Amino acid sequence: MNIYPKITIITACFNHEKYIGETIESVLSQGYPNLEYIVINDGSTDGSERVIQKYADKLTYFETWEGYRKTVATALNRGFERSTGEIMGWINSDDLLLPRSLFVVAEIFAQHQKVEWITGVATTLNHQSNIVQVHPYRKNIYDYLSGNWSVIQQESTFFRRSLWEKAGGKLDDSYIQAFDSELWSRFFLHAEHYHVNTVLGAYRLIGQSRSIRAKDEFTMYTERALAKMRATAQTKDIAIAKRAAWYRRVLRHVLKLLPNSIYFKLPIAKEYNYKMIEYNFADDRWEIREKNPFRPVY
Repeated sequence: MNIYPKITIITACFNHEKYIGETIESVLSQGYPNLEYIVINDGSTDGSERVIQKYADKLTYFETWEGYRKTVATALNRGFERSTGEIMGWINSDDLLLPRSLFVVAEIFAQHQKVEWITGVATTLNHQSNIVQVHPYRKNIYDYLSGNWSVIQQESTFFRRSLWEKAGGKLDDSYIQAFDSELWSRFFLHAEHYHVNTVLGAYRLIGQSRSIRAKDEFTMYTERALAKMRATAQTKDIAIAKRAAWYRRVLRHVLKLLPNSIYFKLPIAKEYNYKMIEYNFADDRWEIREKNPFRPVY
């Protein structure tokens, strides 16, 4: 693969006049030499159109829609239909890519052909664009199958086009929320999920995103996606998920004390572990490592 594979980023904007300019700047200022950036104005009624137009000549493609849709997934799908990048991702119109994140993404995918999708350390912004939380959530297919799930931060997730196509090549726009979780549930059925030990993107916590109702709806839609995932998962994966859940329920307090050197001598370690990607400064490259999933994450 080219050291600078074409990376497609999609942004769909609905009434984010205050933040859309900063979002676009966070993508364009990466300085990545093989970027395809597509923006869809998803029926905004504020000044978003005016802000986006300032960057129109720097965007690969820009389209304005009228009217209201219940889910942004429809506009994102339009962007993905227009896309041609080898590596793909999307960033919401109030969120940010962090500096040089696209170069990190390119290096990882170029160095590791078997890696098909990655997620960086979960990062949260406030309304002033200050980072207020950084937390490395780690989950795999067996966690999701057993109901031990947590949010996989979409702003920090990137994937190969080949995986996108294997998983259906479309976001499910019947999901008003958690259509990203629904996509991840399909990705899990086709490829290992790798956690990158650095920040890549940041989610802005404002307004409705803080509400209990929004969280309840997100959980409801995620559980719906997981039910569909369990119905199509392989029998062996269901069996491993059940064993992992039993270990987590019964032996978690013991297993979390074990260093990797001991944990990976146990039978469970061969089938239940977290795939990590960490930077090796001595060799100047990103390396794949396996971690004990029961140990606390810092």
